[in-house]
Amino acid sequence: MIRPLVAAEIAALAARLADLPLMQRYQRTAEALGRDLAAALARGDGLLVHDGAPAPTDGAPGPADGPDGLVWFLSHGTLGMGGYLRLLAVAPGGEGRGTGAALLAAFEEAVARWSGHAFLLVSDFNAGAQRFYARHGYTQVGRLPGLVLPDVDEVLYWRRLPR
Repeated sequence: MIRPLVAAEIAALAARLADLPLMQRYQRTAEALGRDLAAALARGDGLLVHDGAPAPTDGAPGPADGPDGLVWFLSHGTLGMGGYLRLLAVAPGGEGRGTGAALLAAFEEAVARWSGHAFLLVSDFNAGAQRFYARHGYTQVGRLPGLVLPDVDEVLYWRRLPR
């Protein structure tokens, strides 16, 4: 099930995602990621999670396992014409079960309300993510050397969304 992130889930989800090699490479600790997600939620950025449990409604933390994936995005504004996927992450052990594909589809559906274009960046060393996005119709359109880390190129991907 895809649903909006609930503030009470941020700390536990950030702790799970901080174990990913990508987060470690970018030095995104659970605390830093938690602060980023809380700020994004306050700004109204798109924050959707995947899990099989209903969202908490009383402010209490979610189920013990909580969400197993997250997509964080901006629905419009990228290059003046599209949405931007900031982060798609699946908790360790949850890969290969369709979670990433479901989150990507939810991002695309949200963006398609505003625009016919979706953009994202993938680290040059993240070959698995590059294959994932290519399988889902994204085309590599450029590189941004040293954008975030001096020794890493960020690879720009784009997809025209069905409207």
